[in-house]
Amino acid sequence: MTDFEVFDNGSVWTIKAVSDSAKQFAEENFEVEPWQGVSIHFSTDWRVARDLVRQLVDEGFKVG
Repeated sequence: MTDFEVFDNGSVWTIKAVSDSAKQFAEENFEVEPWQGVSIHFSTDWRVARDLVRQLVDEGFKVG
């Protein structure tokens, strides 16, 4: 099962926490501006998203 789903929309990527552990992690660790969405489902610049995905994988999460 995937913990986080990542959608590549070109220059903007969308990240969605799927599993319960991912949702908890996102709520505790992601600071998201209101225009981006909420901590468990948000959009951001691809460069920020790319680095975030690498960190999530390093934390042991499955990203798809």
